[in-house]
Amino acid sequence: MGHIETKSLLTRGFNGNTPELLNRADEAYCDFVSGARNLLMYAQFQNIGKLGEAELDQAAKATGHRPNSPDAIKALVMKVPEVATYFRVKRTLQESYWRRIAESYGLKQREFEQALAEADQMGPGSVTYDPNFVYPAYATIDIHVQPGGYTGQRLGALTYDYGTKIFFGGAGDADSLHHSMAEKTSAPKDGVVKRVMEIGCSIGQMACGLKKRFPNAEVWGTDIGAPMVRYAHWRTIQQGLDVLYAQMPAEDLDFPDNHFDIVTAHLLFHEIPVPVIKRILAEAKRVLRPGGVFVLWDFFSAKNRSGATNFMGLMDASDNGEPFAPGFVNCDVEALMEQAGFKLRSHDPQELGRTGRVGDKPI
Repeated sequence: MGHIETKSLLTRGFNGNTPELLNRADEAYCDFVSGARNLLMYAQFQNIGKLGEAELDQAAKATGHRPNSPDAIKALVMKVPEVATYFRVKRTLQESYWRRIAESYGLKQREFEQALAEADQMGPGSVTYDPNFVYPAYATIDIHVQPGGYTGQRLGALTYDYGTKIFFGGAGDADSLHHSMAEKTSAPKDGVVKRVMEIGCSIGQMACGLKKRFPNAEVWGTDIGAPMVRYAHWRTIQQGLDVLYAQMPAEDLDFPDNHFDIVTAHLLFHEIPVPVIKRILAEAKRVLRPGGVFVLWDFFSAKNRSGATNFMGLMDASDNGEPFAPGFVNCDVEALMEQAGFKLRSHDPQELGRTGRVGDKPI
C-alpha cells in the first residue's frame, strides 16, 4: 500500500497536518478573523462575563427570580449594548470564516473528493463507513455554526480542520493540543496497552497522538460522521500512521466485550444529549477489559466554574450551535461515570483539568 501523492492536489502544501487554503487571499482573510476572534475571546471574555452577571443579578433583585434558561438569559443580557455587540461580532466572525474556508476548498472540491475516494482503499490503516447510515437527530446539528455540521457536507471534515485551527486560536496548530491530551491520557494501572480507541474522533488528531504514544498498540478512531472518519483516514495517511477508523455511534459500538485497554473521548460529551451520554458510558465500560481505563476530556461542570464563566458558557451554547452543552455542564458527570460502573481516580476539580476524568473498570 502506498501513500497519496498530494502535490497535484494541494499546491500550497500543509500548515502542520492541515491542508492550506487554496490561495493567499483566503489565508490572509482567515488570519485576520482568527486575530479578531482571539482579541474578543481572551481580552474581553471576563469583562463581558461580568457585565452579563451584573445584569442577571439586577434582574434577580428586581423580580426575585434569576433567569436560568439560555433563551431567558439571552433575552435579558442582549439588552446590554456591550454584550450584544460582543456576541454579534463573535457570531459574524465565525460565520465568515466557515464561509470563506468552504469557498476556498470548494475551488477543488472534485479533486478533494477523488482523493478521499482513493484513500478509502489505501493504507496504512483503514476506514469503514456506511453510505446509507441514518443519523440520529442530535448528530445533524450545525455544531459551532458550521453549515452541515459534522455529517451534512461531503467536505465538512476538511472545512472543520481549518475552522478549528481558527476556533482554538492557534492552540491546536500542528495538532499540538490533541497530541498533548494523548500524552496525558491515563493508562491502565497494570501498564498493559494493546488496544486503544478514541470515540468521537472527528478528524483523527488525538487518535494519531495516541498512535505515536503507543506505537505497538492497535489504535482505533470511531465517529458517527462518515465525512469525519474518511477525512481522518486520508489525513492520517499523510503522516504515515497506522490507525483504524470506523463510522460508529459511540452509544452503539461494534466491538466485543472486554476488548480495549483504553477508551477516551476529547470534547465529545458536551455535544451529545445527556441520555445518550449515559448509553455511551455503558458502552465504554462494556468494551473495556477489566482493569481498563476510560478517560474523558471535556468542559468543567457548572459547579466547578465561576458565575461569569457559566454565563459565558450558556451564551456560547445558545449562540454557537451547541444546544447540548448546558445539559452536560449542569449534570453530575462524575456521578454518571460511577453509576455506569467506573471507579474514579479523583474527584478533585483541579485534577480534572490536568488529567481529565479518569475511570477504571473494576477487575
